Amino acid sequence: MVKKISVLIPVYKESRHLNNVLDYLLLDPYSEKEIIVCIDEPTEKSKSLLETYPSIIFKISNDRLGKVTALNEAVAESTGESLLFLDSDLEIRIKQLLEKVATELEKHEIVELKKRIIRDSFLSRIVSYDYLSENFTSYLFARYVHRCLGINGAAFAIRRNVFLKLTGFGHEICEDLDIAIRSWKAGIDFGYSENAEVWNSVEPSFRVWLKQRKRWGIGLGNWIRDNWKLLFSTSLRNPKIMLPALFILFPSLTIILQLFFLPSSFSIRVITITLLLLSSWTNIFVTPTLLIGLGIVAFYALLLTSIFFSTYACIFYYFAKRLGFPFNLLEFAVYFLIYNPLWLLITVATFFRVLVWRGDLKLDWKV
Repeated sequence: MVKKISVLIPVYKESRHLNNVLDYLLLDPYSEKEIIVCIDEPTEKSKSLLETYPSIIFKISNDRLGKVTALNEAVAESTGESLLFLDSDLEIRIKQLLEKVATELEKHEIVELKKRIIRDSFLSRIVSYDYLSENFTSYLFARYVHRCLGINGAAFAIRRNVFLKLTGFGHEICEDLDIAIRSWKAGIDFGYSENAEVWNSVEPSFRVWLKQRKRWGIGLGNWIRDNWKLLFSTSLRNPKIMLPALFILFPSLTIILQLFFLPSSFSIRVITITLLLLSSWTNIFVTPTLLIGLGIVAFYALLLTSIFFSTYACIFYYFAKRLGFPFNLLEFAVYFLIYNPLWLLITVATFFRVLVWRGDLKLDWKV
């Protein structure tokens, strides 16, 4: 029976959204709760929160402990039967969030909360489709597999006894992926909540986004390297879930697969040689030879890209309507043709970097 909920929020230096989150949590009518905020290297603004919110537990470290250490220590001092982990850069806009979380934890041992994006910049509107794909992937795993290989640690809940059984967060760059895959191995029941939801903020700076994604890419590379056998065997046993999940998270993979659908080099050679022979007979065929040789490839590439784009647009439109997300075709075009291929490139590049450099990758991140 879920009773007391411990809400744990890690902060590095300060967060512009933290006051709103704390105000909401204090006003939430759920009575059995405690709020613990862990702040590494606090600014003066962060230190002032201690006087503003005397009923909240603050764990202050002048040194940078890192997210994993700070949260594990906070859990050790918490008293709730359930744990709700929230990032500090989000907003809560629904009523009775904690009651909804408690209801979900009655049914499941670990629960991923729905995550929306605060669409206040061009980049945030594009990133919202990234979060849409993550949300729907979690929905599929919760509905058909009842276990999770990965979660977005910005907002998720877990029963205390399960967290302790999994020995807490591991010292990994993507600690959320790590605890999720360990929950998979342990057979922990996973649920996805459509009712308990939060809104994540996105820094409008592309440089900040790129830095964050490089870190995530390295963390994902470590995760794949350390768990590839399990991922491979799971894919063989659950291809109807694993393959759709992969192509939902990285729809730009279809652009790479176009190479396998383009007309064979043999057929192109036959056409080109035929035109060259005709060109030797009369110069009128020289220009068509060049244009047709390039045009055949370009035509098929454009045709397949259009087909894949249209298909994915319909799929994501359905996802958006199913989960209550906004959908704009022009935004999705930028996501499909530019944003997601770039994210896939970063993921692949950093994965090979992880394989080659097993030492320190000099991240501005405390593991």
